Formats: sequence, C-alpha cells, structure tokens
Amino acid sequence: MDLGWIIVTAIGAGASPAAPQAALTCAVATPPARPLSFTPSVGLTPRPVTVRGNLQLTGCVSPDGSASALRSGWVSLRVTADASCTSTARVRGRATVVWFGADGRPLGTSTITGGPGSLAPHRPADSLLSGTVTYGPLKGRRASGGLTPDAGLLSCATDGLSRLAGTGTMRFG
Repeated sequence: MDLGWIIVTAIGAGASPAAPQAALTCAVATPPARPLSFTPSVGLTPRPVTVRGNLQLTGCVSPDGSASALRSGWVSLRVTADASCTSTARVRGRATVVWFGADGRPLGTSTITGGPGSLAPHRPADSLLSGTVTYGPLKGRRASGGLTPDAGLLSCATDGLSRLAGTGTMRFG
C-alpha cells in the first residue's frame, strides 16, 4: 500500500496548474516528542521494515468547499515495506484518520488504504501519506502528501533511521 513511503511524487514536485483542485489540504506533522518508529532501523540496503506512529493534520482548508467542516485530524498508521534511506517498495498497510471540526469535536473517521506499493525515490518517508480513502469522510478521494524529515539522508546512511520526525502537507483530491 502506498501509505508507507511514497508521497514525493505527488507533492514533492508541487502541484501542476492543470491539476484538479483538492477537496481538502492540511499541514501534516509528527506530534511533538512522538516521531514515527521503524523496526528494524532503515539503512542503506532495502529490507522489510514496520512503521508505526501518528501524524497531526492541522489548518485544513477546502478550496472547493466540499469538505469545509473538516478542520484537523489525528492519523494512526501501521505500515510494512521494503525500505532503505533512498527508496521503498512493496508498501502495505493502512491509516485511520479521526476528523475534527472547528469546535474540536470529532466529525468522523476515515480509513486510507493503498495499492500493492511502489518505489519512492529521494524521500521514501513521503509514501506514508499516499492512498485512497476507502471509508468515512472523503471516501473515494485520493490522499497524497509530502513529509520532510528533520534529519537528512546522510544521517540515515551513516547511523540508520529508527525514528522520524517531520512536517509537510497532505491533500485529499
């Protein structure tokens, strides 16, 4: 599933002017002091890895007005993939998003799932944000995004990566 490391292709290069307008765009970040965890650590050579953790969605806006009630969200994810510091393949798993309105009250739960997985060059962590909403608010919409890690590629290559904190953008379109 694309939820493990693939968003670079969707967001890393930026949206094209001809792209359809997203139903919802949110800032995404790992919660303070709670980075995503990788077991075993990601290194130079691809190997099976499990990713677990949470992401916060904030400042959500609906340019087309179709999802204007959704203002923030809490994402829980568990993903497996063959991952290295520079690529990811065979990504499988799912994410659950609990949505909140302007008043902070829960508005529903969405499930994001993906296909059989694919390769994610350059910033493999991005694939954690990619898939299709299969249940709940925004059902049928494609999820994509980019997560820029706080640590660089060199650190991953020399020390390995067991935890990842970062920020970025997530779109549902």
